[in-house]
Amino acid sequence: MIKNATAAETLLIQKTAAEYRKKGYEVSVEVSLDFLPGFRADLIAKRDDEARIVAVKSRSSLAAEPRIGELAQIVETKPGWSFELLLVGEPEKLDSPAGARPFIGDETKSRAVEAENSLRAGFPEAAFLLAWSACEAVIRALVEAEGVSNPSITRPGYVLDQAVYIGAISRDDYNYLTNLQRYRNAIVHGFTASGFDEEMVQGLIETVHRIAQNGSVSGDGSDQ
Repeated sequence: MIKNATAAETLLIQKTAAEYRKKGYEVSVEVSLDFLPGFRADLIAKRDDEARIVAVKSRSSLAAEPRIGELAQIVETKPGWSFELLLVGEPEKLDSPAGARPFIGDETKSRAVEAENSLRAGFPEAAFLLAWSACEAVIRALVEAEGVSNPSITRPGYVLDQAVYIGAISRDDYNYLTNLQRYRNAIVHGFTASGFDEEMVQGLIETVHRIAQNGSVSGDGSDQ
C-alpha cells in the first residue's frame, strides 16, 4: 500500500511504528496481506493476541485507493484484529519560479560566507536571512540523504518536521531552529523582531557551518 508513499506519509509511518514499539508491539512495515491479494499494509502492530493494521494516507492518496474501505471491513471480521486509518496533512507548497532548484556543491557555503560579510558590514537582518537560506538548504540535503525528499519548495517548518522525524536532527536541534524561525518569519514579512541581535545571527551562521561539516546540528547554540 505504501509503494508510492509521499514524504509526509513515510514520516508518519516511521513515527507511528516507533510509538507502537515503545508500547511493546512487534511492528512490521510494508506487509503483504494474504487475505486481500494486491494489498500491502503500511504497518502491522502485534502484541499477544492483538493485531492492528494501520494505513497512513494523505487525502489525495486516500482518494486514489478505493479499496481501503474493503480492507477495513475484512479486518474487522478477523478476531483480535483492528484497523486504523491515519490521515496526514499535505505539505504546503510555496509558489516559486520555474527552474528553481536546491543549492548544489559549494553554494550553501558561499551563502553562509555572504551572511558573514553582511553581518560585518552592519546588516544583521540581511545576514540572518542569508544564513537561514543556507541552513534550510543543508537540512533539506540531510533529509534527502535519508531517502525522504520533496521536489517542491515547502514551508520552513515542514523541512524541520521532516528532519526531526527521521532523526537527521535532534529534538533540541529542532527546538532551537524552530525558535529562530519565528524571527525569520517576522523579518522576511516586514516586521521588527524584539530580541533579535547580532549574536543570534552569528549563532545561526556557525550552526550552518557545523551542519555542512558534520551532517548534524549541534542544538541550542550554547557553544556558538
